[in-house]
Amino acid sequence: MKSKFLVSALFLGFATQIFAHQLWLERDGMVIKEYFGHFPNFKEKEDGKRLKAIKGDVLSPKEAYVSTQRADEYVKVQINSKGDVGLTEEMSPRKGKFVDFVVRTIFLAREGRGESKNLLALDLVPQSPNSNTFTILLDGKPLPKTKVHVIAPNTWSKSFSSDEAGVVSIKTPWSGDYVVQVDYTDKTKGEVQGKAYEQTNYVMTLHFKVD
Repeated sequence: MKSKFLVSALFLGFATQIFAHQLWLERDGMVIKEYFGHFPNFKEKEDGKRLKAIKGDVLSPKEAYVSTQRADEYVKVQINSKGDVGLTEEMSPRKGKFVDFVVRTIFLAREGRGESKNLLALDLVPQSPNSNTFTILLDGKPLPKTKVHVIAPNTWSKSFSSDEAGVVSIKTPWSGDYVVQVDYTDKTKGEVQGKAYEQTNYVMTLHFKVD
């Protein structure tokens, strides 16, 4: 009985991590489409409440930002850069759904793996253009022994772990769109906009295409 309970608990934790909301970007020329939901099949819509919380105006690099417009199932961000871009969405602190304390969630999303430069507070930086080997950086420092979760265009998924230097290599067996996700929890207490919180959850995604 104990072993069955342990397996169930592990599965619940794994499922919660996978099926929690993600924010990811998809590029169409000089337009970035910012989606909120579960890649690749579920996208929140503008007529609901959750997509409305996504602002789409904190871009990295800052000078790449032009304007933001809202569409039915994404936030449209006009840019003026051909390089990789990142977006940050800081949610207002609130009581967690599965915990009895206040959590601040920060969603971060990167589009492209063509440049070996850090764009976000939590980032996956490719070692070379279009590489499947990345360094996980938190505030510019390597993050060791951290899992990344790869979701393929056919919904196949697999987890990989970074080494002591924060370096991780992934597999992309099929052509199409991929999202790679990294989660990190900072248990430092703080306050933002007059609201206290007990921990910060970072949810970072990288989107790219494989030909």
